[in-house]
Amino acid sequence: MSPTGTFHLVFSLLAILFGAVVIMLPKGTRWHRTWGHGYVWSMVGVMATSFAMFDLTGSVTPFHVAAVVGGVTIGGGMWTVLRRRPKKHWIHAHATWMAWSYVGLMAAFVSESMTRFVMPAVQGTLEHQRLWFLFWGLVGVGTFVTVGVGAWLIRRNLDDAVQATPHAMRAEREELASPELTRSGT
Repeated sequence: MSPTGTFHLVFSLLAILFGAVVIMLPKGTRWHRTWGHGYVWSMVGVMATSFAMFDLTGSVTPFHVAAVVGGVTIGGGMWTVLRRRPKKHWIHAHATWMAWSYVGLMAAFVSESMTRFVMPAVQGTLEHQRLWFLFWGLVGVGTFVTVGVGAWLIRRNLDDAVQATPHAMRAEREELASPELTRSGT
C-alpha cells in the first residue's frame, strides 16, 4: 500500500470511530463537540487523500465524486453549526448534514470492503471485462444498501436526537456551573 493509501486508511478508520462515538453521545455537549472535531478533521484527511489517489484508473473516478459529496455534507454541517443557520432550525440542519456525511462514509467503507474481499477471490476465474462489471456491481450494491439503511436510521432516530439536544446542553451548563464542581476544582 502506498503512503497515501495508508494515510487514507488511517483517516477513514478514525472517522468511522469518531463518527460512531458522536452518534452515541448526547448532542450539543462538550464531548459531542470534541469528538465531532475529531470526526470532521478525519473526514478532511479522508477527502484530501482520496484526491491524491489515482491508482484505480489513472483518472478521476466516481470515488472522487463521492469525496466531493462528502466535502459538501461536512461543509453543510459545519456551516449550519458555525453560522446558526437556518435560524430556529440550525440544530436539525446540522444533524441532518452530519448524519448524511456518516452514511456516505459507511457506504464507502462497505463498498471498499466488499471489493477488497470479493475481487481477489474471483480475480483468477473471470476475464478482465467481467471483473470490472463485478467490481462496479459490488460498489453499487454496497452503496445502495448502505444508503437505504442509513436513510431509514436517519428517519427513525434523528428527530429524537435533535429534540434531546437543548436538554443535554442545559444539563451540561448546569453541571459546569454547580457550586460543588467549582469548589472541588479550586
